[in-house]
Amino acid sequence: MKKHLDEMDLDKILFDKKLAVRSKVWLELNDKPFMGEGRYAILSAINRHGSIIKAAEETNVSYRRIRGVIREMEQAINRKLVITFRGGKEGGGAVITELARELLLRFKKNDAAIRNVVDALYQRIFK
Repeated sequence: MKKHLDEMDLDKILFDKKLAVRSKVWLELNDKPFMGEGRYAILSAINRHGSIIKAAEETNVSYRRIRGVIREMEQAINRKLVITFRGGKEGGGAVITELARELLLRFKKNDAAIRNVVDALYQRIFK
């Protein structure tokens, strides 16, 4: 039979260790991932560079995968998040919509607030 650790044993084990608490936040729609750190990074990179190709290079995510993620997100909310322009003499490009800008803003603001609360809670539990 396995002996269970009590609180004192755990405190002794963790006493001289550097324990760090980390958490992640993501949004789901209909039980499917909608927005998290990765999708935030993709939309932010498209916004900065005006290009899905450059966003792919920056985030180390394939162009095809980024197009798929954008399609999934847009289908989930039945709204455009990225508008693309075909190449040609001036070259192609991409811009995020105002809706996407608002999504980025709200996600970043709430992500930081939620993580701070969760991390503080776990720090209290494990300290």
